[in-house]
Amino acid sequence: MEFFAFSFQKPSRKDRSQVSESKANSCVLWNMYMPGMNPKIVTDANGKTCRIHLPTPVCKGYCRTSEYGTHDFPHRKQRSEICTHEGGVFEKIPMEECDEGADPKIRTIWVLKGSKCVCKK
Repeated sequence: MEFFAFSFQKPSRKDRSQVSESKANSCVLWNMYMPGMNPKIVTDANGKTCRIHLPTPVCKGYCRTSEYGTHDFPHRKQRSEICTHEGGVFEKIPMEECDEGADPKIRTIWVLKGSKCVCKK
C-alpha cells in the first residue's frame, strides 16, 4: 500500500519569481489515499458492509492567476484558473470485501478512470 505525504513551503523572496514561472501551470493527477475514506465502507439497509482500499484521483498543482487594476468599477480585473479533472469515464468496479448477505447494490462502486488534470477558468 502506498501513502503520499505533502509538504508545502513558502518560497523565499528571491525564489518567488522563479517558482511562479516554473510552476505556473503544473497541474497534475495524483492518486491519494484519503484519510477517513480508506478503506471506503458502504453499508446497506440491513447493516451489512462492503469495503475497498482505493486511491482517489485528485488534481493538484498551480495554475496561472493574475489581477490588475482598472479605472472602471470594480477597479480590478482578474484571471483565475483552477486545477481540475477533464475527460475520463466512470468505471464500475467490484468491492474487495463484502459481508455475507450484503445487498448486491453495494457490491460495486463507480470510479473515475482515464481523466487528466488541466487548468480551467
